[in-house]
Amino acid sequence: MTPAPVSARAVRGRLALKAEADERGQTVLTERIHQGAFHLSKPYWDGNVLMVQWINPTAGIFAGDVLESRVRVGSGASLLVTTPSATRIHTRTSPDQPAGQQHQHFQVAAGGWLEVQPEWLIPQRGSAFSQSTHIEVEQGGALFYAELLAPGRFAHGESLVFDRLDLRTRLSVGGQVIAQERLLAGAPDRLWMLASREGTPMFSATLWLVLPEVGRQAAGIVRECLTAAAECESGVAVLPNGVLGIRLLAARGMAIRSVMASLRARLAKSCKALRTSMRKL
Repeated sequence: MTPAPVSARAVRGRLALKAEADERGQTVLTERIHQGAFHLSKPYWDGNVLMVQWINPTAGIFAGDVLESRVRVGSGASLLVTTPSATRIHTRTSPDQPAGQQHQHFQVAAGGWLEVQPEWLIPQRGSAFSQSTHIEVEQGGALFYAELLAPGRFAHGESLVFDRLDLRTRLSVGGQVIAQERLLAGAPDRLWMLASREGTPMFSATLWLVLPEVGRQAAGIVRECLTAAAECESGVAVLPNGVLGIRLLAARGMAIRSVMASLRARLAKSCKALRTSMRKL
């Protein structure tokens, strides 16, 4: 693949992780490469999953930055990837500056578990950002993937005043493409996608769940949690190969956090990998 162009002032970041089960049944990183805008915490094994935090030393993504990551989970391994703070898409000093870019590739082998739980993505005034996410789960692999999007910095009066936001996701399970979606926002006539019917800027979350361990009960558990979420507008789609797609919208970010915590707690009764505390180490 030809590297994307990057300016002299921009940062290129590369992350490559591979998690595998060792002879004791514990998960270890057999590949760990991080450069540029990627720093990693010390991995922590809690008996259920190996937790790794990605830390961005620049506190966000600037115009022209290009971040590329590849995370692979082998059979019998369990990995949780999270971030300790929000990822800010910083304001461009000129609309002629290129958008920041992030390209993510996640792979889960049969019998493997991957949870991706980042903090909020926050596009600032005048920012531009594009992200492509490709997720491949083998038949028998398990996934809990979250993508959280804030409308901007409320304290700075920056709700929905970014220039361009382009988020693409492709999910394959068992070699079959199950879902593809794209959020393209920025033009005034497209910002309605990130606002309520009354025009209130909304926080949003998109979740992709592949939970063979929970089985058919997963959809019922999810619907019960969403029905009880009074502050959130929500929906769930039951897709082939046991995939659940969930969308959450709320005027407060904490309302979405509460629903996600409830979902994890309920599903953890059948899925031990979700019993890991999300505390920041």
